[in-house]
Amino acid sequence: MHLGFVIKKTLTLLALVDPFMAIPLFVCATAGLDVRFRDKYSRQLGITVALSLLIGGLFGLHLLDFMGVSLASIQIGGGAIMFIVSLAMVVAKEETIKYTPRESEEAAAGPSIVPLGIPLLAGPAALSYVMATSQITRPEELLSVILPPVAVGIVTWLCFRFVGRGGRILTPSALKVIERLAGFLLTAISVEMMVSGFRHVFPGLST
Repeated sequence: MHLGFVIKKTLTLLALVDPFMAIPLFVCATAGLDVRFRDKYSRQLGITVALSLLIGGLFGLHLLDFMGVSLASIQIGGGAIMFIVSLAMVVAKEETIKYTPRESEEAAAGPSIVPLGIPLLAGPAALSYVMATSQITRPEELLSVILPPVAVGIVTWLCFRFVGRGGRILTPSALKVIERLAGFLLTAISVEMMVSGFRHVFPGLST
């Protein structure tokens, strides 16, 4: 297992899930509820994110292979989705890309796993990325499939738990700066992912 790859994958998934941008929806959904219930809901969201990404990483490629979809196609398609999301983050328009107005209203209406857990947090961009980077050719590579989703699920849980107890993680201005920096890095990673897919589809590009 390559530690650098695991760290890169974890940070990329965290940027794609982006629990920090979903804080206003969590606050609205849990308004008027006691701390005990908010703790439970934050834990449920963390577990939902971790399980969704784990299932995508462990079984996604097998399902796609059964359907006749190649890894290169996932790299190109997933990279394109990531590219769109990352550009939206750079120009501070992530909410308009990841959330429809109706989904935002439903997520803020009350505590539920759908749509806040899926697909607003564990959405198409995160799932396509985790599938495209979860090839298992050696037993030790299993950890690189398991650790990043679990870590992102834990961060998601702690983020909402802290906010649910009245904490304030960062100011809105600081969150915007972090979002734009993360968007810039995601743009580069998404291009790298698409290039890798194109090289498999068009081997002549590698020469």
